[in-house]
Amino acid sequence: MNKSELKAIFINAKATDAKYIGVSIQTEGSSQPEIIINPNPNFDAKFDYYMEAYDDDLILIAAKGKKDIRITAAGQGNRFEDIECQLLGERGKGWKELIAGAIDNAYEKMIATTPPTTEEEQTHCEMIKEAVKGMFINESRTAAEAEFIKTHIVDYEKIFDVCMNGDDLEFKKGLVRLQKMQNEYVMQREND
Repeated sequence: MNKSELKAIFINAKATDAKYIGVSIQTEGSSQPEIIINPNPNFDAKFDYYMEAYDDDLILIAAKGKKDIRITAAGQGNRFEDIECQLLGERGKGWKELIAGAIDNAYEKMIATTPPTTEEEQTHCEMIKEAVKGMFINESRTAAEAEFIKTHIVDYEKIFDVCMNGDDLEFKKGLVRLQKMQNEYVMQREND
């Protein structure tokens, strides 16, 4: 994480009216990072502080040469659980690997049944695979969304099979169905 990424998180949090921004600060010699949660009314003051007190690599300027203190992660959301998921990955841990694995499995099935005949065709297939992966794993997820993905990975793999076989309409229908299920799951979790 660097200063530009931290700045983007603050901008996004303000734009989406997030309730909290959290940062994980690792101090040399400490086994666990310190988690600082900032409520929305403090966003501007904290942003100014982080931009002034930390260098481009998010190392605390005042501690340089004495101790390595740095911001290692940041996240934003409306619940502590969501920020914890983004910063520590405790509950949401592994969902990106599951999605990447499901996409790789669908790709391998496609290649096994219809191998590319030219290098250009193979490169095109790999490009599509990586683009689909990027669509999913570059997104930030709440703890509830990560749980949903983990419990519905078989459904995701099925729609990735459809995608790899070139049926765009069925892929879109599958995504809409999964998104609807995920939205219902998240709303239910938030009401619990």
